[in-house]
Amino acid sequence: MVHQYKLNGYNIVLDTFSGGVHSVDDVAYDIIALFETHTQEDIVTQILAKYAQDPSVTRQEILDCLADVATLQQKGQLFTPDDYQEFASDLKDNHRAVKALCLHVAHS
Repeated sequence: MVHQYKLNGYNIVLDTFSGGVHSVDDVAYDIIALFETHTQEDIVTQILAKYAQDPSVTRQEILDCLADVATLQQKGQLFTPDDYQEFASDLKDNHRAVKALCLHVAHS
């Protein structure tokens, strides 16, 4: 599962299942939002239309970014599948629950 948000001028993309956190530019941010639900050609068309006023955003740049996103996906750093989904029902049925969790950042 991928979460995207903007904070203090940064575009942050978080892959919850791999723990990957990526800081990306506006074009990559928009491409990642469309990546799983649109075809490559649809993404290129939409991004070119959105950034029509920006001459630095070219078809080749978009294709390069799509290739980079696909590489991150293959490496398991973006759009990572949930490896524990099949165990979720077992954990839910097991009536043991974590009742307290303590995080010790530093002991001194």
